[in-house]
Amino acid sequence: MGKAQRASRSTTLHEDEDIYDHGMHEMLNDIFETEIGSGAEIHENASNNSTETNNNRCKFDDLVKEAEEKVYPNCKFNKLSCVVYLFHIKCISGWSNKSLSKLLEFLKELLPEGNVLPKTTQNIKKIMANLGLGYEKIHSWPNGCMLFWDNKEKDEVCSFCGSSRWKVHESSPEDEVSVPKKKASKILRWFPLKPRLQRLFMSSKLSNLMKWHHIERLKYGKLRHPADALVWKNFDEKFPEFANDPRNVRLALSSDGFNPFRTMNVAHSIWPVFVIPYNLPPWLVMKQPNIILSLIIPGPKGPGNKTDVYMQPLIKELKELWEDGINTFDASTKQYFQLKAAVISTISDFPGYANLSGWSTKGELACPVCGFDTDSKWLIYGRKWCYMCHRRWLPSDHPLCSDIRSFIGHNEFRNAPVPPSGDEVLQQLDNMEFLVDNDVRGPWKKKSIFFMLPTCRIGSICYCITI
Repeated sequence: MGKAQRASRSTTLHEDEDIYDHGMHEMLNDIFETEIGSGAEIHENASNNSTETNNNRCKFDDLVKEAEEKVYPNCKFNKLSCVVYLFHIKCISGWSNKSLSKLLEFLKELLPEGNVLPKTTQNIKKIMANLGLGYEKIHSWPNGCMLFWDNKEKDEVCSFCGSSRWKVHESSPEDEVSVPKKKASKILRWFPLKPRLQRLFMSSKLSNLMKWHHIERLKYGKLRHPADALVWKNFDEKFPEFANDPRNVRLALSSDGFNPFRTMNVAHSIWPVFVIPYNLPPWLVMKQPNIILSLIIPGPKGPGNKTDVYMQPLIKELKELWEDGINTFDASTKQYFQLKAAVISTISDFPGYANLSGWSTKGELACPVCGFDTDSKWLIYGRKWCYMCHRRWLPSDHPLCSDIRSFIGHNEFRNAPVPPSGDEVLQQLDNMEFLVDNDVRGPWKKKSIFFMLPTCRIGSICYCITI
């Protein structure tokens, strides 16, 4: 074999090694660098919590072992890369847990004897949980009265209706022999936000992109990014301390219901809640990998005005992220900083807007912008409300403002209604309580849990909810 052929073969082998390495060691270093990485500052911060550091060290050692262990002798894949690859395919293809378990059983038999491939989906999830991709289960009452969470985590009955948190099983002769395992009536899935925001700064490349809105964004009066919008600018003016550090995260919150069974024959509605970091460039901000899943509100019915009950864990996190922040490692500067975050807007359709804001989007005063100044008329034969005040937004000298024939028999020279300020909204809700069925009549159906946030109480984002 000539030198050229040997060099070509050597290059091909190195390329194959790079292809099948999948960067597992680099990924583990990014994830665990803040707890067990090198450097005096990292060591000093990590030494403050020795128990947590030791736990992370054990997880890191286990994952490194799996990153170096081949699935079978002379295999191009290691155990960790194989698990990550299979789980990635499951997620993007919408496989069920059962289908992945069936595939694992087949691969286990197909591969050479002695392979270390996990046998079930549950085993794969245990490995993935060590990467920080886990979630917490929170029991709730099916009617949405309360969560068995925080200081009520150990309660057995609902504080409002007195019902049990457990499913009722019919007694059978077998139950007398063995006590059946208790099952919660309803379970909320909560994906903690703090570690997921910290993860954004563990990669030096992504950490730099989180500052793009401040460093690289072109400021020439065009609306190309949320940072160009008035909401962002007004927020920075009201909270200059928050705006001083471009790494602080501005978030958008979005929620809507969907039928997970992909058929209209089954009436079932699940409500996921997503959080979107707006710091990223416009070509990345709405990409699927950068949208953070925060909550999964279970069905079979939509939560309606009870949405606030299920959003308590997220709101608590947002309050802590605003008031105290969280100590975060910035991989681009190799330094720690206090990361803070705030919700500046929400994204939803009109019915979803009603669930989040508390303002009813049905009936006589359906417009949340016009508020109590909404101009509506009930159509007797059409049996619905009609809203004909849209000419108020035109300039006063516009020809349509004086066009009587084409509209409802009169001209329109009134000024456009002014949306209420945050202080005015809070005054309207003064007699209402959080997380309680307020027996009131009017467009306000509840006091939204968003008003618990300090920024919203000040009046900054009471009406920054976008459709």
